[in-house]
Amino acid sequence: MANHFKQLRFIDQLALLKLRGIDGISLRVSNFKSDPGNSRETVIKNVNKLSEIGYYTLKNYASPFYNQETYKYESLSFSALIARYYRDKHLKQATLHAIEDIEVALNTKIAYLLGNKYGAFGYKNFHLWCQRDGYNSYINRRMKMNKYTLKQEEYYMLQKIVRGARKSSSKSILEFERSSEEVVPPVWLMVNLLTLGESIWILELMSKSNRAAIADEFECSVDELIGWLKCINLIRNICCHNENLIDFKLKTKPSIPEWVKENEILYSITQKNGSIKYTNAIALPLSIIITLMKTINNKYRLDDLKFSLSKLTTSDQLAKQYGFKDIKQMDLLFKDNKMGKVQLGNGIGY
Repeated sequence: MANHFKQLRFIDQLALLKLRGIDGISLRVSNFKSDPGNSRETVIKNVNKLSEIGYYTLKNYASPFYNQETYKYESLSFSALIARYYRDKHLKQATLHAIEDIEVALNTKIAYLLGNKYGAFGYKNFHLWCQRDGYNSYINRRMKMNKYTLKQEEYYMLQKIVRGARKSSSKSILEFERSSEEVVPPVWLMVNLLTLGESIWILELMSKSNRAAIADEFECSVDELIGWLKCINLIRNICCHNENLIDFKLKTKPSIPEWVKENEILYSITQKNGSIKYTNAIALPLSIIITLMKTINNKYRLDDLKFSLSKLTTSDQLAKQYGFKDIKQMDLLFKDNKMGKVQLGNGIGY
């Protein structure tokens, strides 16, 4: 069968956005100085901007303005659409910066606990620190823990660590390989080879007491911490792959931090049965990220995150769209009303 799909020129893609209702797009070049909006430079600039970002990326950012009845975008100009893309990009950068700090803190706490209790290389023996019997409800496939499944998970993990160490350019890893007969690095170097998803997986595999010890460091329950970390890992992937963050909606909602509920920060509706249904918009994962950051380091500066979010949220209507009750309540996220302790450990001398 012949391929009937045809690549549109960038000028045609721009025309398509104009046809679908996006304002401020002119394809007619005027020779009159009194009409600078139709200058050749303006048309070229718009085409170049579309070619730089991509038609489907811009279409994604325009989707909240799409009217299903008229089949057109409403109350949206091309310049506002471009600004929305770049403001979301700044939001992703600020969000990713906070998530990276959470990831470092999690790895440091895991390394400190395992190193302090089981020694530098004790983590290689899963039966020492993992849940050894019963069902593990935190593993997606609801794994029944026994010596066989532990050995399988142990083999899988050690393989990943060996591969990661071989590829690593870390000076500490290279020095360890030159000076030791051990195949895998000590736990305080090992955690630096993990992705956030793998660090969460280690937390899920831990014994009940070990999980609780890590959760205590974050001043929350085990269920809250694992749910929050999985949510944050999803947000991290969105940021890393430059996807649309501000319009993101969660399919599975983690628990809401109590202080966020108490301050009525999130948009919610009371249902007929009296229960409260909270938002699944970006406000929820952002409130979790800020909660964990204030617990890890109560002096952490949230200015970049607050600034990028405020640029996107210019009205109470937009605040509700993003999952906040209103702008005033959104600002409460950045107040010093959730103070935590600073106990990261020093990562050395186990």
